[in-house]
Amino acid sequence: MDEADELLDGLDSAQRRAVTTTAHPLAIIAPAGSGKTTVLTRRIAHRVATGTADADHVVALTFTRQAATELRNRLWRLDVRGTGLRVGTFHAVAHGLLRQRWADQSRRAPTLLAANRRLIAEVLGARTSPDEIGAIATELEWSRATLVAPERYAEMARRTGRKPSVAPDRVAACLVDYAALKRRKGVVDFDDLLADCAAELRRDPAYAAGVRWRFRHLFVDEFQDLNPLQHALLEAWRGDRPDICVVGDPRQAIYGWNGSNPALLERVEETLPGVTIVRLRNNYRCSPQVVAAAASVLTRAGTDDDTISTRTDGPVVEFAGARDDGAEAELIARRVRGMRPAGGRWASIGVLARTNAQLPTIAQALERVGIPTSIIGAAGRTYIDPSAAGLLDDARQIRRTAALLAWATDLAEGIDEAPPRPIEASMSAAVRRFVGEIPDGDGVAFADWYLLGAGESDSTDAVELLTFHAAKGREWRAVVVTGVERDLVPHYSARSAEARAEEARLAHVAFSRAGHELVVTWARERNGRTTGPSPLIDDSAQPSDLTTVFIAPPVRPIVADPAASARRMMLESLRSWRLRAARAANLPATGICSDAALVTLATERPSTLDEVIMLAGLGPSMARHLGPRMLAAIDAARAEAGLTPA
Repeated sequence: MDEADELLDGLDSAQRRAVTTTAHPLAIIAPAGSGKTTVLTRRIAHRVATGTADADHVVALTFTRQAATELRNRLWRLDVRGTGLRVGTFHAVAHGLLRQRWADQSRRAPTLLAANRRLIAEVLGARTSPDEIGAIATELEWSRATLVAPERYAEMARRTGRKPSVAPDRVAACLVDYAALKRRKGVVDFDDLLADCAAELRRDPAYAAGVRWRFRHLFVDEFQDLNPLQHALLEAWRGDRPDICVVGDPRQAIYGWNGSNPALLERVEETLPGVTIVRLRNNYRCSPQVVAAAASVLTRAGTDDDTISTRTDGPVVEFAGARDDGAEAELIARRVRGMRPAGGRWASIGVLARTNAQLPTIAQALERVGIPTSIIGAAGRTYIDPSAAGLLDDARQIRRTAALLAWATDLAEGIDEAPPRPIEASMSAAVRRFVGEIPDGDGVAFADWYLLGAGESDSTDAVELLTFHAAKGREWRAVVVTGVERDLVPHYSARSAEARAEEARLAHVAFSRAGHELVVTWARERNGRTTGPSPLIDDSAQPSDLTTVFIAPPVRPIVADPAASARRMMLESLRSWRLRAARAANLPATGICSDAALVTLATERPSTLDEVIMLAGLGPSMARHLGPRMLAAIDAARAEAGLTPA
């Protein structure tokens, strides 16, 4: 069996067709849990292995740095590498092109703006309220994403039914002044990266031809989430060439409120004339119970979902109501405590809410009983903590890698003998990750890298709390979806039929993040107002008398688990081995084996080479060269931790 055939191992018939078809353009419709990342990376690897694509001319576009990192690492493990291989977000890829363009033309590179709200506040004046600044920032981002010029903003806002809390004429005037202030200060924001890159291609046909020669094979993840600005840039990169593969799922289109256009995938035959469509149906992540619950949300909103679970039965999906949001938080704490299997990780559990405002109360309830928590910010936000923005301003003054690392060490140890603040510790860790990716990078490059990736940190062993939107693309063994009640799910702001359909898709995304266990909660009262179960929940899931639903009493704090301690020892040993192997191979650590796979190896403790290859997700080349050494490392780590094979 040659390497190209080995890449088809473990795929079902639809996945094989998606990987091997020679059709261009190609659209892969992939529901939640269908292995779309596996299919996308194996298609790229298969094309490289069969000579129909050159790795140096592959461009794979994603929406978050986390997704880009996962995609890049999987390609490395499939032995797809090249000096010209580009895997990143739209913003990161555009920024890379622009930096090279500016350097080639001896133009001074503008500073990437850390927070557009700071500049908006400067435009509006000191007396402007934070709410007004936030409202204008939202409209600014929407107008840029939808290619609406300031002079047309008021008209288009009325036509599309937008009702900002600030008068449309005031918004339009601010958009003009904001653009002028950016030019005077020599700064650009995230949307400028996309618009300016597309403008360079339009202005210079020779430059456009060169970029299209480099960007020969285009692959786009989450195609349903493209907004008009991103789509315009993608088309500028593509020109009239058919070599493009898009992957997505109309059932997970949840960013229409911010300009994305799900019709690009829903009517992909019009978007990409001559396209071949391959549809995946099997869900390999979620139990049949979770798949049915996620599908029922769409069904009640009038949308069909034919996804089929391939997993064995899991627990029955639990629906539970509580007296108010405080009691709901206590109920969640009780259920989360029972969700972690013996020796398992807290990070295998996610708690999802429709709004950020719901999360602190839940976090406090979990922490009171000793459950570690981590509140995850929304993916792709262009606004960051002002403290982080200040640190990035300091970083931009650092011109050498060694000095940057020294600065990171100072941050980690605390400044002026004070203990480090969380943002300082996080920034220090981000510098180390940056230098691991870009060994010769300076402070300017680090600041841009941080902003383009929102500074995502390595995962810790804590229950993750985040919104439905931020959960997109994530998965957990067990999930609590909270606040599934009237006026939250669907959200009260969703007035049109289109907006309410998107709210149903958003709930579908939240439900389908659970692999094995799903609990859905709501409150009878929230913020002093009477609520009740969401209309998107099936009638059979709504008890007639919520007063009989059990409200969890206080529980004792969590105590240490000896088995979990031994497993952590094994995990640390494997991490040390992975770091050494990565340095020898000149790869980032996760290019050898993902964090999730490393946890699985430490938990399952495989004893055969085939088990190691399967659990680590190694491609054919990596399996041959790295598999035996990984098995030896596992045996050594198991002995060191005093564990036996699972």
